[in-house]
Formats: sequence, structure tokens, C-alpha cells
Amino acid sequence: MNEFIELRNHVYANESNYMYPHRFLDDYITKSKKIDFEERLVVNQIQKIKQLGRKNKLDEKELGELFSFLGVHSYTDRFVVDTVLKLFTDELKPIIEKITTDFLSQRQYSSQQLYHVLDVCMECDVDLLSDEDILFMLQKYKRDVELISNLLDYMDSFKRQGFKDTIYELVTVDYPDNLKIQMINLLGNLDSMETVDQSFVRENVINEKNKVFYDSYIRALASGSEFEKQGISIMQSMFYGDFEDSGKGNNGGLAVLLKSLGEEISKDSSVSHIFTITITQELTKPFISSYGDDHVFIRLPIYLDPSVSDPFIKRELFIKRFIGNFLKQAKIKPDVFHIRFLDNASRAVAHLAKELTKKLVFTLTPDPHRNMFDGSGQLKELGFNELIEKLNKIKIGDELIDTSDGIVGIGNAAVKKELEMYFPQLTDGKINRRMKMIGEGIQLDQSSDIEGVESYSARFAEFNKAHKEFFERPVILNVGRLSVLKGQIELLKAWSKSKLSETHNLLLIGGDLERPNKEEKRVIDFFEDYVKKHPQFKDRFIHKGAMSNLDIRLLEENIMKRDFDYPHIYLCSSVKEEFGIAILEAMSMEFLTLGPIKGGVKSYMSNGENGFLIDTSNWETIAKETENHLYDSKMNKEEFKRIQAAGQKTVSENFSINKISTEFVSFYLAVKGEENNEV
Repeated sequence: MNEFIELRNHVYANESNYMYPHRFLDDYITKSKKIDFEERLVVNQIQKIKQLGRKNKLDEKELGELFSFLGVHSYTDRFVVDTVLKLFTDELKPIIEKITTDFLSQRQYSSQQLYHVLDVCMECDVDLLSDEDILFMLQKYKRDVELISNLLDYMDSFKRQGFKDTIYELVTVDYPDNLKIQMINLLGNLDSMETVDQSFVRENVINEKNKVFYDSYIRALASGSEFEKQGISIMQSMFYGDFEDSGKGNNGGLAVLLKSLGEEISKDSSVSHIFTITITQELTKPFISSYGDDHVFIRLPIYLDPSVSDPFIKRELFIKRFIGNFLKQAKIKPDVFHIRFLDNASRAVAHLAKELTKKLVFTLTPDPHRNMFDGSGQLKELGFNELIEKLNKIKIGDELIDTSDGIVGIGNAAVKKELEMYFPQLTDGKINRRMKMIGEGIQLDQSSDIEGVESYSARFAEFNKAHKEFFERPVILNVGRLSVLKGQIELLKAWSKSKLSETHNLLLIGGDLERPNKEEKRVIDFFEDYVKKHPQFKDRFIHKGAMSNLDIRLLEENIMKRDFDYPHIYLCSSVKEEFGIAILEAMSMEFLTLGPIKGGVKSYMSNGENGFLIDTSNWETIAKETENHLYDSKMNKEEFKRIQAAGQKTVSENFSINKISTEFVSFYLAVKGEENNEV
């Protein structure tokens, strides 16, 4: 029995997509431990928001009650604003104007409340702030970067003149670079970029770190016509990481996939451009980079608060407006928008696509659904904020299934069956007809980059010289961003506490060693502390920082040139993988590959045939099951080689990026051309 799936199906059968998570919250909390007074207040507010959201229209009292909930919790703030916008009509507009005017006149609001009131004003086209109000807010909330950003957006949305000197003064404040760029863009929008004092910009905005970005940003806004071309145009969002920082921070296999997939799709004669957008905080690279024929990578300079666990929840509407304004300025007109996460940034793109009456494609994964229960199927006891965060993502997933024109599942028919457990609405015929299962893919001929190969050869020779003895034994390899969920800590313990350390050395690749984020630092510190406590592993375990995808593929190629009695192993220690780009790459190089049984790897890997599926819950299960396959199965070298060759064949026949891109192009064209919401 799976308590989460039973509860979800029970609640879903009685509630609409919009109401589902709120009812689920009530039922879930009933089964959980007691919650405190403040948490109960949030639950009560969610229940009230749910009741008001069911109405066809709101009166002044009800709208005032909704506004009174603002500032209590970041998720109720989001639900309040969503409900107001969902029920907004021309009839409601004067009521919003009255309540907002009363709210602003008191000047007793918090910055959190004001932020969302500004969002409502911009979305409902209600310009109520006087010049005095704006100046007061800019001064009082000078240190609240997100609120200042939203105030600038308000001034931009309503073309509020008369603040030129104030904006120039703000530029001199020690703000993040992306906020300063927003200020310069505002000055240009209110007049023209030619009138902006460039000597002032050079002195107060541009520095050695951001010069390349700033110059390319201004240049891109003035030359959008270069993107006008015959054929379908696709915009896909990533929002986590950068093509050039694979393996660093939260930048995992998705960046590798979208880079190569975009390059291949852009080669198709029916495609004019494919645009990939991300959000960047470090303005060290160009605003726009091009890959392949017509694949354009865009780094959006949107400020996000690094101190909060979910920075998109508050900034959702700003993200939507920012992307919309950029597309208009750059004269980019996507026909299809493709989103891939259950988060508020992806939701922002979905709403933008619908506002622009464009088609929306959504890649569906059961995350966080898989993490709502324990190994026995019982509901997990989650902290209140973690519970609300996960339920918000579940809510977004249900909304996106309902509004998308096309749905992509990652993998095969077996994975689709699993998706239907977590998303009961997929059994509906109308929704099912909009869905297509497509695997992920990899570039099979990367080593054709001669210049890259030569450059790598020199680096590898130096690396090999420094660790000569390391490569004189079989290697267990693991590649990916550093994260507790990626299991590198458990892998190190599994290797060191088992027979694996007697036959193999361990090589982990990933993470930003120069500027690690909080989670990366936690993992790196564990590695360093562990080796200090167990010095016998000092020369047998190597952790190397993130490398380019080409370098990794060439490193794998060099490792596989060395033959031993035991096979080289690629071991993915993630708690779960939706698919696993790094796994496919290792299989293509003929590593003996072990992947997590939880997730989508089982859609292409079969035990003892082309690899092994193992329980990656903890170091004990990783060690025990890897030992069973490697030592206790009585397999000889030739039998392992057969499995390795079968793994390579699986990838070459089914997961080349060329094949996958053809499936995506066909799907995009079907979605764009469909009339009856079927693909």
C-alpha cells in the first residue's frame, strides 16, 4: 500500500485541479503531527483562499479579506495574488483600485505586502501610485532589493517619467549588478538608450567582471531583427545553471541535454530558431551565446534572493513580465514554449505562453511526488514549510497538465504507467492524447572536436602524471553536480567500507571548487574530513571539480583504454534519476554501469543485460548490491564485457541526440499545427 498515492487519488477524485492541494493539505495534516499556532493560521488562510477561489466574482469585503492575508507566508501570498488574478474582471477593477488606494494611504504595510500589491497593480493595469508614493517607497525600502526591483518594474510598466535623477542616484548604491542593469534598461525605456550617460554607466555599473555581459545585453536589445527567419521557433526554459558551468552548483545533466538537443533541433529545416533561457546571478558571460546553426542561449539578469529556499515563488510574475518584455524588445516570437520543472518560474513561462496565445509543451516528472512517502509507502513526516513547498509544486504540476497543449514524459510505456500513479488525470482520454513519451539522448560523436581533443590531451597528460598510480587499477567513476540527493557522500562511504576499495579506485567529478555553494561546500568538506580520518584512501580516492562535457567524455575514453581483470564501473549514486544523461554517456563508452532502481533509469537498463539497477538509498545498500553483482554473481570478465557491449548498443540504437531531436521536432510541429488539442 502507498499511503500518498491512495490519498492523492481519493482527494483528486473529489476536487478540481485548482482546489486539489488545499484539500490534500487538510487531509495530510490530519495524519501528521500537531502543528503550531502560526502554521494553523496559514492552513486556515489557505482554506479561506480556497473558498473564495471557488466563487465567480468577489465583492469588496472578500477582496479586502484576501489582501489582509498578505505578508503572513510566502505561499499564501502567492495563492492570494493568484486568486485575485484568476477572478479579475473589468467589474472588479474599481474595487481593486479602492482597496489598493486605502491600503497604500495608510503606509503601514510591510515590504512583503507592498511587493505583492504592486504585482496586482501591474497585472490588472491599475496605476495608483503618486510620484510622492514612489519616492517614499524607493527611500524607505532602499535595502530591499526585490521590492526595489518591482518598483522599477512598476515605473517601467506605466512609463512613469520624472524619476531620472532618482534612478541615477540609485545606480550608485551597492546593489547587485543585475539590479543596476535593470535600472539602466529602465532609463533607456523611459527615453532612449542613446540618452543614457555612458560615462556614468562605465563608472558605476560596468566592471571587469560584467563588461562582456553588459555590452552584449545592450547590443541584443537593439538588434532583434536578426532572429527573424522562416520556420517554427521554439523557446525552452532551463532556469538552473548555465551551459558553460555543467556540474557546478545546481547545474546538472539537464544543461548537457538542452545544449546538445537545441543544437540538433536547430539543424532541422522546419525550425528557424530554438531559444534556451536561464536566469543568471553571475554576469560573467555574454548575455547571448549561439550554439550550432540557430540555437540561441539567453542569460536573463533577474535578481533572485539567494537566502531563500524557493526564490521563484515571490518573483513569479516579475519573471513572466521580464521575459515578455525582453521578447518584445528583441523581436523574438516563439511559436512553442517548452517548460521542464514544477516550479513557479516554469509556471511564469506557461502563463506568458497563454497570454501570447502560443502553444505550451510541458515535460512531466513525478517530483516531488516520489519523495512524499518512505520506503514502506507511509507518508513522510515533513516540516511544515517543506510540506507547503512540495504541495505547491504538486499544485503547479496539476495546473500545467490542464493547460498544456502537449505533455512529454521521459522514457517508455513503463514509465508512463508510473506517471499515471502520481497523476491520475493522465488516464483521461483527452489528456492522454496530448502526451508523448520521449527519452533523453546524448551526442555520440563529441570526440570529432579536434581542437578540443588536442587541448584535453595536454591536460589529461598532466593529470595522469600527477596521479599515475591511481589509473593502474580499475576505476569507479561518478560524474555530476554535488548534492546530498546525488549520493556522492554515500558512495564514498560505500566504496571505503566494502571490498570495492580493494579492487577499484574511486573518481568523483563535479562541483565548483573555487566558489562552492552551501550544499557543494558541505559535500566537499565531508570528502576532505573523511580522507583526513582515513588516510589509507588518500591516493586511492580523487575528487575533481566540474569539467566540460567534452573533457569528461575524453577522460572516460582514456580510462577505458586500460584493461584489467575487473571492469571499470560507472556508478550513479543518486537517490533517484529521472533519466540520467551521465549514465547514458558512460554506457556509450562501455563502462559497466550501475544506476538507481528509483526513477527512470529502469526504462532503458535491465539487470544483467546492459547494466545493473541497485538500491541507492544509503551506503549499505550501494555497497551490498554492487558487491553482489561484481563478486558474488560469479560472472567472469567476458560476461561483464558482454553486458558492457550491450549497454553501448542500447545507447547507440535508441538514445542518440539525432534520433531524440527528430522526435521532438515532430512533436513540436504536431502541437503547433493541432486544432483539436490532440497530438
